[in-house]
Amino acid sequence: MIKIIRHAFALIREDKLFSAIYVAGTAVAIASAMVIAIVFNILLGDIPPESNRSRTLYITNCFVTESAEKNNSGFPAAVSTECIDSVFRQMKSVELATGLAYRNSLGIADESLEHLQAISAIPCDPDFFRLYDLDFISGRSFSEKEFRDGERVCVVSERLAKKLDGSDHFVIYDREDHPSLRIVGVVKTVSPLMMNSTADIYLPYKADYRAAPVDELNLDQLAYCGFLEVRVLLRDGYSREEFLEELEPLRQHYNAVATQQMGEPTRWVVGAEKHFFKNIHFFHKMNDQGLTDQAKELLPPAILMLLFLFLPAINLSGLMSNRMEARRAEMGIRKAFGAKRRTLLNEVISENLVLTLLGGIVGWGLSWLFVSTVCDSAIFKDIFQTNTLPSPEISLTIWMFFTPTLFLIAFLCCAVLNLMAALLPAWASLRKPIVESLNQKR
Repeated sequence: MIKIIRHAFALIREDKLFSAIYVAGTAVAIASAMVIAIVFNILLGDIPPESNRSRTLYITNCFVTESAEKNNSGFPAAVSTECIDSVFRQMKSVELATGLAYRNSLGIADESLEHLQAISAIPCDPDFFRLYDLDFISGRSFSEKEFRDGERVCVVSERLAKKLDGSDHFVIYDREDHPSLRIVGVVKTVSPLMMNSTADIYLPYKADYRAAPVDELNLDQLAYCGFLEVRVLLRDGYSREEFLEELEPLRQHYNAVATQQMGEPTRWVVGAEKHFFKNIHFFHKMNDQGLTDQAKELLPPAILMLLFLFLPAINLSGLMSNRMEARRAEMGIRKAFGAKRRTLLNEVISENLVLTLLGGIVGWGLSWLFVSTVCDSAIFKDIFQTNTLPSPEISLTIWMFFTPTLFLIAFLCCAVLNLMAALLPAWASLRKPIVESLNQKR
């Protein structure tokens, strides 16, 4: 292998123009495919602080009464703390369940923050900090006791902490009683591209929430009906289907209790959505999320990636064909001295793979540069829905560009491009008779 690599670099030095063109063509092809892969990695990968995406379920709820269903009325789609404690946290398939109130924007009453129009806030419970591994710079998350007692405490991002200039209290000016919040911890600012965990303030929802009224449908008496969305972390080895199977008898039991309370047939409809299907919607089906549909979801970007690889491969194949024509005499001499066709073919592919890998490294660098350049554009923000945040400052981390999955994708892209560009020209050249190869330069 070392001998092949040395020979490949000798060929690169021998024909620098060909090598430069080949590496550049490979780099553009790999960069185009890698930009798509990086975007999907940011959307779907287990990237800190959202390191548990692959095991996270997003619970969908609604409470349906017979009379409301006949009138085509809207139904509340959120649950109460009692529901989370009594149902989801008691299930064997669930490692933890966290409840979040509606994400909102807060105004800060502080003279030093006049230039800040709004602050993004996530009202949550302590389990939020177990689901998302936020990096604490100082302090801690709010405790279970502080949460249950509704204490006005919070965790803030490093960005906001710097704006507050060391202050451990601030006042929310868009609340009727202008409550003061005490800072108990500071976390490293989360990139807005991590939409499920990014915020400037994390506070107990019992200390700050505005629940949507449910009494218009006479559902306020239902114990499980509330104002919280639920995210569930599955235990290792459990699937979404097993979770729903375990949940079904609990749901049926509550339907019977709710029907008695309401005096009419009442149903609690529960769904669970994987992170994959929450973010990718090419062929989205709420009730059919098996492996086949997951493959369908990835089909359009996979086809696009293959096109980005296939079209440049045609041009590179032409270059390789000319290259092999120039080396026919060399191959003829080696075959005359007993070299087997398979050995020569493997050597040509290996040498070409070195060039392709060099192009892949350059292409990966170009993809980093491209994503870093366009990350503040409106189109990029729309992909990740960061326009819903007040004045988002897009930041990128190394984990967005480099994960084992991305490394595998990059290697496969290089291998596919190498085979498409080198295999056919090399095979066609090596099939020609020795005499014809030896007379090629006569």
